[in-house]
Amino acid sequence: MVRIEGLHKSFGDLSVLKGVDIDVPHRQVLVIIGPSGSGKSTLLRCVNHLETPSAGKIYLEGELVNDTAQGPKAFEKHLNRIRCKLGMVFQQFNLFPHMTVIENVMEAPVHVLKQGRDQARHKAEQLLDKVGLIEKTDVYPAMLSGGQQQRVAIARALAMEPKVMLFDEVTSALDPELVGDVLRVMENLAKDGMTMMVVTHEMGFAEQVGDRVIFMAEGVVVEDSAPKEMFSNPKEMRTRQFLSEILK
Repeated sequence: MVRIEGLHKSFGDLSVLKGVDIDVPHRQVLVIIGPSGSGKSTLLRCVNHLETPSAGKIYLEGELVNDTAQGPKAFEKHLNRIRCKLGMVFQQFNLFPHMTVIENVMEAPVHVLKQGRDQARHKAEQLLDKVGLIEKTDVYPAMLSGGQQQRVAIARALAMEPKVMLFDEVTSALDPELVGDVLRVMENLAKDGMTMMVVTHEMGFAEQVGDRVIFMAEGVVVEDSAPKEMFSNPKEMRTRQFLSEILK
């Protein structure tokens, strides 16, 4: 579903990604862990070209995402089409404050996918029910908890019917008691067969829901294994050091 080949990303003299190679098969939940500054979030942002790779190739369903050879106007059109297949949820919720919950979820399907408002509303209601917020349909984001806003953000991303969902530390800004509701929504998506790339510090989620776990440090993939192996018998010293600290 997603293939990353030789991905490099630098910001000036700072090299953040140093030749990353990853394959994510259809329906797989890939969890990416590692210390802050290891390049995890930059990796996700490169997948949908929120950050422009310095070198390397990214493919979605066999199609080159960063195909810049076709010229600026053609590339912009190409990228907009690709991004419709990639749902991304960030640490910050980024909901439109002047719109109700259901208007937030309907916005992109109406204006990007050109769905009729009745069709978009019906789909939005289904998604809000899926994330446990159907009773908040006509509420404004400011009246919701952080966990509720994050679940709306997930519903909004799902409204575009993406092929892959990218989650970038979506629980790190939440109070601890609100984390569980968001993780349950993500777990249900995994059970439904959604292909997912998840950057997280939630090791329990990584172990229980992930099909595969990658440990990154200093811009490279240090270790790539099944969750059970990663957490019970990591092979690399750098992985063992990280897990011993974070699982204290």
